[in-house]
Amino acid sequence: MGSLVLALALALMPPTAAGAAPRPGKSGTLALTSNGRILVTANRENHSATILLVRDLFGRDTGVLIAEVPVGYEPRGVCLTPDDRTAFVTNAVSGTVSVIDIGQARAVAEIPVGPEPRGCVAAPNGTRVYVANHTAGTVSVIDPAGRFVTDTVAVGGHPAAIAITNNGNADDSDERVFVTHFFAERIPNGPGEVSDLGKRGVVVSFPAGAPRAVSRTTLSPLRTTGFTADRSAFCRSINPNAVNNRFCPAPDVSDPNAPAIVADPQGAFPNQLASILIRGSRAYLPNIGAAPAPPAHFQTNVQGLVHVIDTAAREEIASLHVNLNDQIRKEPLPAGQRESLVRLFLNDLVDIDADAAGKDFLLVSRGGNYVMRAKTDSRGALDIGAPDVRRFRTGSLPNGVVVSDDGSRAYVYNELNVSVTAIDLENGAVLSRDIAAGAVPPPGGLAHGVRVGKLAFFTALGLPDNGVFAMPIRSINPLEHRNKASNTGWSSCASCHPDGLADGVTWSLASGPRQTPPLSAFFSKRNARDQRVGNWSAISGSITDFNATARGIENGLGFAGNPPNPNVYNHGITQGASDALDAMTLWVETVRPLHQPIPDDQAASSRGRAVFGTHCASCHGGAKWTKSQVLWRDNPAFDADPARGGRPIDPGLTVAGAQIVSFKTGDAVLKILENVGTFDPLDPTEIRGGGAMGTEALGAAGFNVPSLLGIGYHAPYLHHGAAETLEDLFRLHALCGSGRPIEAVLDAQDRADLLVFLKSIDARTATFLSEANTFRDTVAR
Repeated sequence: MGSLVLALALALMPPTAAGAAPRPGKSGTLALTSNGRILVTANRENHSATILLVRDLFGRDTGVLIAEVPVGYEPRGVCLTPDDRTAFVTNAVSGTVSVIDIGQARAVAEIPVGPEPRGCVAAPNGTRVYVANHTAGTVSVIDPAGRFVTDTVAVGGHPAAIAITNNGNADDSDERVFVTHFFAERIPNGPGEVSDLGKRGVVVSFPAGAPRAVSRTTLSPLRTTGFTADRSAFCRSINPNAVNNRFCPAPDVSDPNAPAIVADPQGAFPNQLASILIRGSRAYLPNIGAAPAPPAHFQTNVQGLVHVIDTAAREEIASLHVNLNDQIRKEPLPAGQRESLVRLFLNDLVDIDADAAGKDFLLVSRGGNYVMRAKTDSRGALDIGAPDVRRFRTGSLPNGVVVSDDGSRAYVYNELNVSVTAIDLENGAVLSRDIAAGAVPPPGGLAHGVRVGKLAFFTALGLPDNGVFAMPIRSINPLEHRNKASNTGWSSCASCHPDGLADGVTWSLASGPRQTPPLSAFFSKRNARDQRVGNWSAISGSITDFNATARGIENGLGFAGNPPNPNVYNHGITQGASDALDAMTLWVETVRPLHQPIPDDQAASSRGRAVFGTHCASCHGGAKWTKSQVLWRDNPAFDADPARGGRPIDPGLTVAGAQIVSFKTGDAVLKILENVGTFDPLDPTEIRGGGAMGTEALGAAGFNVPSLLGIGYHAPYLHHGAAETLEDLFRLHALCGSGRPIEAVLDAQDRADLLVFLKSIDARTATFLSEANTFRDTVAR
């Protein structure tokens, strides 16, 4: 029956309406046939793709699951050929693209591409399919008829989303392919790290007929987001404890209430470019804007930005860049917070689509569980119509949206729920919130607990503190618990830790300037009891400790009760504060590092591995690629909050406030903080951005050894992001025990070989023993 329905739906494709504008292609997690009847989704959690009939032959809305098709491991994107007969699904872990015959509802081929493929798009006439290989910095060009890769285009960075123009003719060679770099890059000769204006977005493009002619378009930061920050604590004329005026907007002003000090305009730069949409001669690029300068505060850290490019000139249109959060704040607060969508900010803006005419846009707020409607104003900038903003509630963790050509319907893919939300745009109503695209784990098992933890990590709203392990996934309503993860849905853990990894931003936090650490090595994948000490300054003992971020920075209620469990503090309890936090810990245990490209020069990689073993493994060995490990008897490590005078329980611990400096048992000592010459108290950015704001940052005692798992992906480097590249790292990082930088110890050949090996490190790489292994074995004897 399913095949017959599909055959009829495909056969009865209406011709394109006369005079309709040709629709450019875009990547996404779901794709809709041109007649608006069949939807294909990439189910990341289920390693499958689903074919859904969303409108029947009479145009009636439905939600019939025709088939769930097994594909490669962790599918991330789907695109259709123009005849709507074939779907291409990118499989991140497998490094392949699955080819699905929609009429037969089965996979008919699997094409190897590059590592970690993300977005894909088909040329308007179906002559080529383009796939963004995220960790290789390349785009694979596929012949869809022959089902093989014909070319590989170097585009640099970490390509994510991809789109192609459509001029309506029968020649694909005169179209242009646009690809986003997911992470921002540092502006040459700009203000650098820990600056709201220090980085810029990057979009590359190339002609379909001449893919070697790659050009770059950069996206400027917004100098003013519409929000302001109180920076009085960073002015020496106002705060005598401030160590310098690096973040003081007016050093000569001594009035603590002066607008120039307490209402300093906030900027933000575009980051995490997960989507691109072309309409007419413009490309729209939603992103999670970063504002890392102090103070660390929920309205001055991340923003919902949309940048715009002129696709013909390949230049940004800076006058059309907008911060949609600035528009949202014009909404009044709802009379009751419970289950209200009103004045929820655009948390984690991850996708955008519009009708074919480019008049009606929808934007996806992943952590807010909604899509928002927008149009363009007289200038062409996106406008959400505040204060009368129109949102549509979705299932949990929406990550993609597609709008039908006629603009009458929209469909949203909900990653956590493995479901689709159907929206009637003509009448402004949600038709169905959770059309099943596949099964979800039943309550009570490990798989269910992991998914609950993912929700706790990704939501900007909330979930119950307890009882969640017994609740079906689709029955958990984060909107009922609004303001737990963050105030007014501002952000989530995933805002700075995409996929549980890192955003490439150096934030000014309570301990000082801190590059976001990936969480893929917080726990060993071999043994979850092998856990590293948290934070660059070893002031965190568990994932539970991060409840303080939800409360202190994001201004939420947190997940440990209200009032919160008194045993939740730095190095406090690691389990039992709440089911929600325990589930979050469970999910973080599963965060995987991304696959890195396999080196072309295997001999150099082998030599580099030997160099690593001699000079680096003692600190960066072990299952987590760091010697940092909780090995002491007691965890929690302190008898009370160390910020309020708590003391370490285990007598072998040496601490400096909440920092764990070292651990000693008998004659064996394991140093947790290492001084590798990267802390400079004269560096004006070494300032605490929270707590004792304006005072000298932590770092004099050294730094908690970071993991090198996936280091090739996680630039920039060091606690303050001062090393843009690994070559810069060699110049700045002193080898332990030598006091000299790597470049002074290793010769040019050793450095070159080591570089090849470092860039290849991922979960498949054989590990080394570390000082922690030696310490543990010594104590055991």
